[in-house]
Amino acid sequence: MDKVEKSAEQPSVLTKRDLDYAHFRWWLLAEVSVNYERMQGIAYCASMAPVLRKIYKDKEESELKAALKQHLAFFNTEATWGALIFGSVIAMEEQRASDESIPAELITSYKTGLMGTLAGIGDTIDLATIYTLVSAACASLAIDGNILAPFLMIVLGTLMYFEGYFFNRFGYKYGKTSVRNILASGLLQDVVEGANIVGLFMIGCLSAGLITLSTTFTLGSFNLQETLDTILPGILPISMFFLVYFLMTKSKLSASKIVLILIVGSVIGSLLGIF
Repeated sequence: MDKVEKSAEQPSVLTKRDLDYAHFRWWLLAEVSVNYERMQGIAYCASMAPVLRKIYKDKEESELKAALKQHLAFFNTEATWGALIFGSVIAMEEQRASDESIPAELITSYKTGLMGTLAGIGDTIDLATIYTLVSAACASLAIDGNILAPFLMIVLGTLMYFEGYFFNRFGYKYGKTSVRNILASGLLQDVVEGANIVGLFMIGCLSAGLITLSTTFTLGSFNLQETLDTILPGILPISMFFLVYFLMTKSKLSASKIVLILIVGSVIGSLLGIF
């Protein structure tokens, strides 16, 4: 198994397989052991354990125990982008094992300082935008009985896994400078802006397709729904969307209260012959 090329001065004791296995454990465990005391700390330590055993195999057992205990501390981030921290910390631990002048507190501070930043980035780009939009699109396909829906979700999960796989390798290769390089490149801001534009576009499309609302109000030969369809098709569904958005953001109503309002309004509108 080929060694990972980390630096010319310090050959790595870890192989690519070691890195990939550690990331695979992190991917599986990141959200499994979440608790209020340590959040992802247990999963982080369990994922680091195999590489730490290899890094510290020629050291005193107490040093390995100290390293494991150190990574049991509180940790919480978005798992995919958090792989940048994961890979970087592996590189820092490997360097620390050969240079005892590097304090353990430096690694802890590094993890703590970046976990919030990468959580915000990962939650915004991957979970709140990409994952949400693809899930909504797949839900729309599933409602129509399209067999592609579950397969698209599998493809999305696979792509997100390999996204974290790349970040883990990138973080290890460039050590603690990797995250700083990404944040300073300017590319991230372009990605966020593009994701926001696509997100707004998709919200409009999905709102028109998933929200069904029409009026049955008629007065003689006048049909309100036909008139609205002539002037601005889809005005009622999109108006309902913005009403719910207003209630959630401006009125600060809970989701359960909004659902209750919609049910009561639908019943009253049906009894009055409006909807």
